[in-house]
Amino acid sequence: MVHDVGLRHSTMDRLHTVLATGWWMAAVDASYDSQLDQMIVRTTNRLTVVKKLADDIAVLLEPTRPSSSLPTTLIGLHGRNLLEALVALRLPADATKNVHLEVALAARRLALQETVDLHIHVYERIVYIGIYKASEDATALAFFSRLEALDALVEKHLDLAT
Repeated sequence: MVHDVGLRHSTMDRLHTVLATGWWMAAVDASYDSQLDQMIVRTTNRLTVVKKLADDIAVLLEPTRPSSSLPTTLIGLHGRNLLEALVALRLPADATKNVHLEVALAARRLALQETVDLHIHVYERIVYIGIYKASEDATALAFFSRLEALDALVEKHLDLAT
């Protein structure tokens, strides 16, 4: 599920840990089994969609991508630092299509990481605490806010690339 999507190693470890704990709980409590199955299916479906969106942008770059056109201000950044740099990024009016596609791809890949982190966060609340109320979860709301910002950035740069 999480192989070949370019996630940080620590993210994969957290996801594996929370799912392994969930599977153990499902073995002990049969009613938990269907909940876990539904959670895994929803996560897999969402990751598939988000990864495909990133892959579609990468395909547009393939023919002209011997090297990256990513603005140097974004190279090497991850997580919140990358999000802040993407939001603050001001490209020249004559920026090439590839630059906009690279920025869109960076934002989409960050959205993938954020999506997985959000799912892990929710799973951890369900598995370790036992209850989860999305409406009372400020962390989840912050994830949604970042995902909206990333989606807007992707759309903006895809529009500028076409």
